[in-house]
Amino acid sequence: MRPVPTLALVASLLAGGVLLGACGIPLDHAAQPVPRSRVPDGLLGAPTPTTTTMPEDSTRAVPIGIYFMNSAGTRLVETFARVQPPPTAVEALDLLAYGPTAADSKHGLRTGLSPQSTPRVKVDRQTGIAVVALDSATYYLLGSQEYQALAQIVYTVTDPQFGVHAVQFTYAGAPALAYLPDGQYTQYPVGRSAYAALAPPTVRPATVTTSTRARIPPAL
Repeated sequence: MRPVPTLALVASLLAGGVLLGACGIPLDHAAQPVPRSRVPDGLLGAPTPTTTTMPEDSTRAVPIGIYFMNSAGTRLVETFARVQPPPTAVEALDLLAYGPTAADSKHGLRTGLSPQSTPRVKVDRQTGIAVVALDSATYYLLGSQEYQALAQIVYTVTDPQFGVHAVQFTYAGAPALAYLPDGQYTQYPVGRSAYAALAPPTVRPATVTTSTRARIPPAL
C-alpha cells in the first residue's frame, strides 16, 4: 500500500515544479525539436569534405600536326590535334601511334603503322635530334609500308615547335636502318627532306576546333 505523502513532502514537490517551470523546461508537453541553428558547434559532427575539379582550359590549347597517308598511299596528309601547352614530341608520337580518328578515316586517311606500334621518342634539344625507339611491330615492316610509317614518324616528330630537325631510329638500343625512297637504307639521322617524295600539301586549315585533343579536319 502506497503511503500518503505528508504536507511537507507535497510542499517540496510543488516548489520544485515552480523552479523547473521558471527554468523554461515544460512540465506538461512532449520533448520539442531544437532548431539546427541553435545547436552548438561540434555537436553535429565534422562537415563532409568536398572536392572541386577545375576543367582544362581548352582556350589555351595549341595545335600540333599529326601526319597520315592519303587513301592512295602517295603522299602524307597533315591533320591537327589540340593539346595543352607546351606541346611535346612525345604527345605527337602517341597520337600518331593511336591512328586515324573516325573523322580522319572518313576523309580517306590511313596509317602505315600497325595497330600494335608503340614507338618511343626522346629529344636532345642541344643537337635538335629526336631518338625514336622502334618496337618490333614497326621495325619489321617491309617495303612501301615501312617507308610510309617512317615518313609519318619523321614529319610528325620534326614539328618546328619541338625544336627537332632530324630523327635517329633505334631498335633494341642500337641504331636502326631507315628505309629511303630510292630503295636504300641509312643508319644516320634523317629529316623531312629524306621523305620529300611524300611531302604533304602546304595548305593548312584556316580554323581550328576548341576541344582539347580534337582533330581538325585535314586539307586534302
